Amino acid sequence: MASDHAATIPVLDFRRHSMALQWRTIDGTWTPCDAPPVLVHGIALIRASQPNICVYGHGGRLLLQVGADQFVLAENSPRIDCTRGWASFGFRRRFNVESSAGGTLYSYAYWTTQHHDFFRWLAIKAADPDWRTACGRQWSEGVAPAALRSH
Repeated sequence: MASDHAATIPVLDFRRHSMALQWRTIDGTWTPCDAPPVLVHGIALIRASQPNICVYGHGGRLLLQVGADQFVLAENSPRIDCTRGWASFGFRRRFNVESSAGGTLYSYAYWTTQHHDFFRWLAIKAADPDWRTACGRQWSEGVAPAALRSH
């Protein structure tokens, strides 16, 4: 999906919950917030060697952004899942984003850690169409950082 807006929006860092970021929707980059924002619009996973990922609300819709690529999270599409690899005794997982037509939009294999797993969290949450709809509306308007941390 091409970007229909070129904005910088405040989001929370998934790993460092107390850290807020200015997410650049045009290219999927970020800068730290100088001052804590009153409202945030999503959650980002910042990684040094992979594209950054952010889930945020804009225009009443929930969007998933991987690097510069954006995908609208509609009621049941795209399909997001996170599966364990059997050959690795469940320590390796694969995160997939697939279009409703069956094509792969994004895929990432990774080793699990004992910390919170962004990909597993997103796959579980995104499986609920009501969550996608409610968060699209709420996060578009902005949510207090403490309330978003509870998601």
